[in-house]
Amino acid sequence: MAQDESAAALRAAKDERQREALIQRQERNILRIASRAKHRFVTKSDDEWSVALCAFSRAIDTYVPERGAFLPYAETLIKRSLIDAYRSEARRENEFAVPPEAFDGETDEDGENPVLGAVVQMSFQRQDTRLKDEIAAVSAQLKLFGFSFFDLTECSPSQQRTRSACAKAVCALLARPEDLDAMFRTRKLPMKNLIRFDGVSGKLLGRYRKYIIASLVILTGDYPILGAYIRGSERGEEE
Repeated sequence: MAQDESAAALRAAKDERQREALIQRQERNILRIASRAKHRFVTKSDDEWSVALCAFSRAIDTYVPERGAFLPYAETLIKRSLIDAYRSEARRENEFAVPPEAFDGETDEDGENPVLGAVVQMSFQRQDTRLKDEIAAVSAQLKLFGFSFFDLTECSPSQQRTRSACAKAVCALLARPEDLDAMFRTRKLPMKNLIRFDGVSGKLLGRYRKYIIASLVILTGDYPILGAYIRGSERGEEE
């Protein structure tokens, strides 16, 4: 198979029809590579698919037998392209990053909602609507689960150890597309599987269910600003 596809790649570099045929045969493999690189289920409607597809096509154009088998070479290019795209997006996100303390579930002495305050502050300072657009879109998704984005101010973990425990549940579901799909289909967190297969505390799941669901909605959607906060928060970058 590997040798056949290596020969096919050489032919595809010179023939558009053969290129299309090779890409069509490898669609599932390209999606698999992208999903593993992003640690979540990637579909053809995601931006990652476009990045991966362009990288695969570039692999066809640049492949020579001296590089070894074609498929491992293409996989390397796809992963590098996704990493480069992520880093480029992260650099842009830094200009619009949400202060981590806005999600810590704490309010100031005046009782101001920290998330709303951060949104308003960033909107005025940056004169940019992307953060508000992301929050509005996420809120619409969360309503399907029976709560709103601003409910997170009351149920987000403030301790890094707790956030790490929540991150374990999030990563477990991202690694199991069937459970993730079930969550979006039933609008319920698959608590039994998380407890049984991943050893996540039932008490933690009960208390931070909304936070975990919101994290999954954000990380599997097109929400780069909020996604940057979630990833940074789970790694403890704000400390």
